[in-house]
Amino acid sequence: MASTGTTDPLQKHELPSPFAHERPAEGQPSLKSCLWEVLKHHSQGLGVEDVIAHMKKEKQFNFSHSVNVTGEVEDALQSDPYFYQIEDSGKWSLAIFRPLKWGFAGTAQIAEDFIEALRLLPGPELTAVAARAKVEKAQEFAKAHGVKRAYGSYEELANDPEVDIVYISPIHTTHREITELMLAAGKHVLCEKPLAVNASDTKAMYAAAKKHDRFFIPGLWSRFFPAQQKLKELIMSGAVGEVLYLHGEMFIQMGEEITRLYKPEMGGGALLDIGIYMLALASWVYGSARPDHVDIAIHKHPSGVDVSGIINLKYGEKGLASLTYSMAVDGPIEGTIRGTKGTIVLHHRAHCPHSLTFAPTGGEPQTFHFDPPRKPESINHGDEEGGWNFGGSIGFVYEAMGVHSAVVNNARGVRDVPEEEMVALMELTDRLRAQMGVSYPQDGYMQKLTQAAVGAAQATSIA
Repeated sequence: MASTGTTDPLQKHELPSPFAHERPAEGQPSLKSCLWEVLKHHSQGLGVEDVIAHMKKEKQFNFSHSVNVTGEVEDALQSDPYFYQIEDSGKWSLAIFRPLKWGFAGTAQIAEDFIEALRLLPGPELTAVAARAKVEKAQEFAKAHGVKRAYGSYEELANDPEVDIVYISPIHTTHREITELMLAAGKHVLCEKPLAVNASDTKAMYAAAKKHDRFFIPGLWSRFFPAQQKLKELIMSGAVGEVLYLHGEMFIQMGEEITRLYKPEMGGGALLDIGIYMLALASWVYGSARPDHVDIAIHKHPSGVDVSGIINLKYGEKGLASLTYSMAVDGPIEGTIRGTKGTIVLHHRAHCPHSLTFAPTGGEPQTFHFDPPRKPESINHGDEEGGWNFGGSIGFVYEAMGVHSAVVNNARGVRDVPEEEMVALMELTDRLRAQMGVSYPQDGYMQKLTQAAVGAAQATSIA
């Protein structure tokens, strides 16, 4: 963990727009996209009429067809949590400019990447970090990443009255325990994916969030990337026609030196670590529908966890998905969506993408590029891409902006990471593990019996 000193924050003009997918190369950008471009230069906010004046002066948006310009702009500002109405003044600003005190449960490598992305933004305040029974590790992390306080227990972090929201990064076998602790203490929670080892724990975590009336979502960062938003826009607009097929693949070689991945007691296996991304992509493409047919073939490690797998899903009468994942080999991370009117390719690192290509049937392909934010040279704590622990981590900026903005606006979740779908995804992993015959100590007795029975039946049919 290198001591990086201070990270240069992004300048106002560099703040990446969550509406980048709504700015076409030709034609008029969306109203919200234009509002973002105006307000990112005014951290103290502007009144609605001043916003309109700026947009007209810069010819950013054509209001010629608007009957009520003021009302249209007010509706756009009020309908999206990325915008924030400043108390008393009535002015509007970007929610990311508003202060929010962040705490960090765990000092994992993924936490290093997330916190460095968070430091690029103007509103987050890095208040406290905790490492279970290892205050020295928390102190080292705090020094390296500019966090004010360090604790040797999660209880101390939960009891810190200044912390508004906690980012939880330890392994998923601990997620339920830590999440419930933070929620009970009145903290909002962003918990790394997968939320837990099974659907039962996932439901309990959401129940705790409702009980304590706190914000709570899993860190499904893919959903916040402009490229994934553009993918959804192309599907919802009908540009690709009726979606009939998805092929997704994710190969990341991770050896046994990463011990947690190969131990059932630590929730090991590739399905929950990387396969979940492909399942989430299928859910995104097919509109959060639950598959009617599910089957999986796997390569299993001697410890009992899955190393590689091929998943086949069927949605309704026509929709198919074939998903391949592996931690045994390196390879592409891509998604191809085929519809009756065209094909979309979500390019490499489809779980944190910056480009996609749409090829309409009989037409010219069009590639959409969404450049990531600038990475300051001061970020140098890891070995990937000049300073990160994991490739693509600059993209945490998008998730950080979405979560920070939602909490500032007193939301309890975000639109594109809904509870019902997240629970359904974990139920799907339970269903797949039952077919694999893979169980964890955290699974309930009946769930283990089901998995054993399904595994035995499959073994008999193969024999």
